[in-house]
Amino acid sequence: MPHIVIEYAAPLREQLDVNTLVHAAHQGAIATGLFNPKAVKSRAYACEDFVLGESDASTGSFIHIRVSIMPGRTDEQKQQLTQSIGQGLSAFVGAVGCVSIEVAELHQPSYFKQEH
Repeated sequence: MPHIVIEYAAPLREQLDVNTLVHAAHQGAIATGLFNPKAVKSRAYACEDFVLGESDASTGSFIHIRVSIMPGRTDEQKQQLTQSIGQGLSAFVGAVGCVSIEVAELHQPSYFKQEH
């Protein structure tokens, strides 16, 4: 844990290296020291269809990162996490209309994980 899921406007594939984006977010989470580095899982998905405000998909762009974690972190630790990931994304901010990051706590009683 955590799971880092990055959604981004598909046209950004032409402007930025998505692999570098994923690694930057991943390293940002690890840099906090809040998690076992081997437990951090990161991935990205392109959003083909989207609307931003009153614009169409051809005139806007976004990166949204959701970091899902188990309960128990303080608000300060969650803020440290978003700031650390955000610092790692600073190289992408100029090319993107909007970058947002959220930390969400998983519902531990209903979370299932099986490892082999």
